[in-house]
Amino acid sequence: MQMYKGLPIITNKITLKEQKGIPHHLLGNIELGEDPWFVTRFKQEATRMISEIRSRDKLPILVGGSSYYIDGLLFDQRLVENQKTSEEGWISNREKLAAQHPILNSSGEAMWAKLREVDPAMADKWHPNDVRKIRTSLEIYFATGRTASEIYAEQKTKKRARSPYQDPSLGDVLIFWLYAHRDPLNTRLDKRVDKMVKNGLVDETSEVYEYLQSRLATGETVDRSKGIWQSIGFRQFEPYLQARKENPDDEANLAKLMAAGIEDTKTATRQYAKYQLRWMSTKTLTSLQEENLMDKLYLLDSSNLDTWHQEVLEKGVYIAEKFLTSKESLPAPISISEAAREVLAEALERSNRKDTPCRKYCEVCEKTLLTEELWQQHIKSTKHSKVVRAKRKRALIPADRVPSRALTKVDDDDSNLEPETKTQKIEDENLQEQNLEGK
Repeated sequence: MQMYKGLPIITNKITLKEQKGIPHHLLGNIELGEDPWFVTRFKQEATRMISEIRSRDKLPILVGGSSYYIDGLLFDQRLVENQKTSEEGWISNREKLAAQHPILNSSGEAMWAKLREVDPAMADKWHPNDVRKIRTSLEIYFATGRTASEIYAEQKTKKRARSPYQDPSLGDVLIFWLYAHRDPLNTRLDKRVDKMVKNGLVDETSEVYEYLQSRLATGETVDRSKGIWQSIGFRQFEPYLQARKENPDDEANLAKLMAAGIEDTKTATRQYAKYQLRWMSTKTLTSLQEENLMDKLYLLDSSNLDTWHQEVLEKGVYIAEKFLTSKESLPAPISISEAAREVLAEALERSNRKDTPCRKYCEVCEKTLLTEELWQQHIKSTKHSKVVRAKRKRALIPADRVPSRALTKVDDDDSNLEPETKTQKIEDENLQEQNLEGK
């Protein structure tokens, strides 16, 4: 998100003062109306910049951002890079593809159904809400004539055949993982959102909202499933911005929507941090193991800001200096701190754990789970139990409100049932009808 021009608050972009005279690259490169950079485009631009920095005998440092894009740069396992039809080629023709295949402009559910038809292996991999990934898989199929799952399998075969981690464009790598325990991290994230609001987050989201409305007013179709429209802060404040424009005098409602926008932004920020941690544990660590790079990953414990200087700055500088200047072996990553030992051990155990693929839908919570482990975790969760109890309470209605047809309904296949069983069946059907009517 920080590669977009402007929007310093929404994207939490580093300021010139914070840069302290150190050149920062690829910040503010993308116009709001420009197609977002996919992994391949980012890798091309980042690799070019890294080579240019090295040509000046300087040290390139990759900082922050989405783990998905960082992994795309570090590991040669991202899609369509070695295909005759490159990702950049077919992405630049997305509008043409959509015109040729109208399904690409359909709902996520419709696209998933089409993907299920042409590439069931990939369809089973994506959650129904992953509209961007579903569409990308379809675009690959339409553009290349091959399924994404087939290309992935081919790349994995090639990867197993080559030597571990050979990327001369990047050179040797050293990776720092700034980790923080959940409670202090969540507190810090909440405070950051409050600071963003104080610094003008609402005004900035208002500018984005007006820009969106101006494009929609011309009849333009805006794909809001990607790019800046997915930034945390804009989506959460959009109901407030819409209400402020349509009914600016309703102060009570505006105050309510403002509070909801702030709280929703905090929730989304915490959820994204949790997602990034899960990605690191399940994706990045797996790739690091495959490339024999686990000895180059150092976890620095940033949970306590009072000890930042000792735990993060001093230890990070010490390891970096040793990496750059010493021929001696680097210290073992688990020896850096107690947090490093515990978290890395747990993360490695989790990344080595093989989940059981499945696709189960919880009708009560209207949620799809893609592994048996996640399904068991969900149905045992407090949230699921609360929803179940709430729906049961709503089903307990007075007898005089029960539709008469439900009390007398007997299907043809009920003739052999015992009276008690018939009664129970009728009651169960009645509850189902009540739930449907409630919906």
